[in-house]
Amino acid sequence: MLDFIGVFQGVEFFIVSAAFILVILFSLTIHEFAHSYIAYTQGDVTSKYFGRMSLNPAKHIDPMGFICLLLFGFGWAKPVPINSVKFKNYRKGLFLTSIAGVCANIIATFVFSGLFILYTNLNTAIVSYFETFVYYLLYFGVSINLGLAIFNLLPIPPLDGFNVIASFTKGTNKFVEFLRKYSFVILLAFLILGWIDIIFDIVFSFVLPAFYDFWQFIF
Repeated sequence: MLDFIGVFQGVEFFIVSAAFILVILFSLTIHEFAHSYIAYTQGDVTSKYFGRMSLNPAKHIDPMGFICLLLFGFGWAKPVPINSVKFKNYRKGLFLTSIAGVCANIIATFVFSGLFILYTNLNTAIVSYFETFVYYLLYFGVSINLGLAIFNLLPIPPLDGFNVIASFTKGTNKFVEFLRKYSFVILLAFLILGWIDIIFDIVFSFVLPAFYDFWQFIF
């Protein structure tokens, strides 16, 4: 939201900020709910027991992580408690549970991109506050969900991408042990050196045009 200062002013600033906040709440919620639900289907009821198999944002939002995400574009939600020992099939359960949140965000990106194309085709001029709100709600729905999907696919603990890799390897795998040991340093390097931005730019340049071209063809 710090980026909005100087770009939007007055009522428009609050409208765009409200759209931004609502999309973040929605995107984090479906991500964590997907983890919880898939874990439940694989035999682990831990997250349901702790009330995390819910679409209520209050169940999933970490206050500090939420504030950091709002201000700096980097944050986190409460991790869903998972007991992989409970999975009916350990590797399958770990893989599906780990990838579930990313899949939820990718599906949301696909849907929001379709709604965004439809809306912009129908509304060539944004003249009212309501139209501004809808436009940015859909715009952020695309960018935030895709951003969350990309970030969580990084193979760095405790992100989902690491657990996806771990589901295919043995617990004593040296590469996995290396990632566990130096996860904080690796993640910090990605952030400071701007590697995450490079990854984002590359993926966005391939995925978004494909989604938009598909919906342009449909509409």
